[in-house]
Amino acid sequence: MSTTGATDRPSPTEHPTEHPTDPASTPPAGHGPGERPIGYWLKLVDRLIDHSFDDVFLRTGLTRRHWQVLNMIRDGVSDTTTVDSVLSPFAAAGGVGGSAGHAAGVSAEISDLRTRGWIAQGGSGWEVTVAGQHAYHDLLDAVSVSRERLAEGITREQYDRTIATLEQMARNLGWAPGT
Repeated sequence: MSTTGATDRPSPTEHPTEHPTDPASTPPAGHGPGERPIGYWLKLVDRLIDHSFDDVFLRTGLTRRHWQVLNMIRDGVSDTTTVDSVLSPFAAAGGVGGSAGHAAGVSAEISDLRTRGWIAQGGSGWEVTVAGQHAYHDLLDAVSVSRERLAEGITREQYDRTIATLEQMARNLGWAPGT
């Protein structure tokens, strides 16, 4: 660990074989997990969460994005434009339905959920149907198992502290609530 700075974090030269952007890379021998940079852990955990949820949804032919759209409509967001704008920061740039540098929209997911009979146009926009409510609860059970697995061995206090730390790091880098 670097002892020259005000913070206790490794300098870029202390991990010459490790790429913080490559979660598959391994640190040099003798370096413990606490010495890997924050970017390594953020990207690794994000990728593992995605894979865990992908496994849950793969069984039903859905994606995590379907789940997000269904949740938003269930929570009362009834128009495609609002669903799209809320979820767009989480979409991969250039993904399905998107172009280079632009996030994919949610029209494909809405169309699929409608085809499955899980949502329908109501008087005030999209609404979850009875079949959609049943599907939602089945998926929620599977998602809950995945979330519980993620939190195994972590106390509520540790979880809350981690979230608060990550939020502060985001604020330090210019993020503000609502952006």
